[in-house]
Amino acid sequence: MTSRYLVRRLFQALLILILVSITVFLLIHIVPGDPARIMLGDRAREVDVEVLRTQLGLDQPLPAQYATFVSDLFRGDFGDSIRAQRPTLTLIAEAVPATVQLTGAALLLAFGVGIPVGVLSAIKRGSLLDKGSLILALLGQSIPAFWLGLVLIAFVSLGLGLLPTSGIGGIKHLILPAVALAPTAMGMVLRVTRISVIEVMNEDYVRTATAKGLHPAVVIVKHALKNASLPIITIMGLQVGALLGGAIITETVFAWPGVGRLAVNALIQRDWPVVRTVILLAAFLLVMINLLIDMVYAWIDKRVQFQ
Repeated sequence: MTSRYLVRRLFQALLILILVSITVFLLIHIVPGDPARIMLGDRAREVDVEVLRTQLGLDQPLPAQYATFVSDLFRGDFGDSIRAQRPTLTLIAEAVPATVQLTGAALLLAFGVGIPVGVLSAIKRGSLLDKGSLILALLGQSIPAFWLGLVLIAFVSLGLGLLPTSGIGGIKHLILPAVALAPTAMGMVLRVTRISVIEVMNEDYVRTATAKGLHPAVVIVKHALKNASLPIITIMGLQVGALLGGAIITETVFAWPGVGRLAVNALIQRDWPVVRTVILLAAFLLVMINLLIDMVYAWIDKRVQFQ
């Protein structure tokens, strides 16, 4: 990996974060009407509205407001929640463990099922297993997470009484939200794995390994799957972002006390500092994930750094 490649990727990541910060900063000004009055409600006294405008710096010119906004970010000051009267970072930090738990479980389920089934589908190309897995992948990508979540609640929780309908607790509380969130990512992982393995199975080095009499499992794992890993790594980074986005709806359906539910409640209550902070941190996380994927790419395939 060359230092030039690393510097270029870091510069691109920094540029994206700057654009995101500008977009998030303008969010409060895009909303029709006076942001301070929107936050306090139509029945708020004019003096309270003016006090909030001063506290938020809305009485200053936009360039000065943005300079203050960026300065606060560098100092780690993301503002206070209008409703809770607490630092937004504190509220988000309290909700992060639940979101990590849910997203991590869904990610493990998506890749733990998607990759093996995708490999088997590629090996048994054209068989009933292959056709059935593709149908399941298509269904998984087509069914909305919120609809699947409601169906699971109706049949598994209310109908059979096997699992809790909502809330956070032990493993029983985690199963339904994770199962509702995982199918979309699982379907994508399955399809990408299948296509990647089929492509490398036709390469000469795979045929040579097979001709040498190596066990089929060794050929698949050591040769085929290893060289088909780049697209799978790419989809892994993309699906982390997709799962974080899907977690917003899933957490709302299952009353899961994560960042997604916090953001939805803040949006409903027009608590813009919380919404703004969630967007900023989510964007930073996704940029860092994609940067890490780029680094892994360059480490696995030395040709990538020259592209």
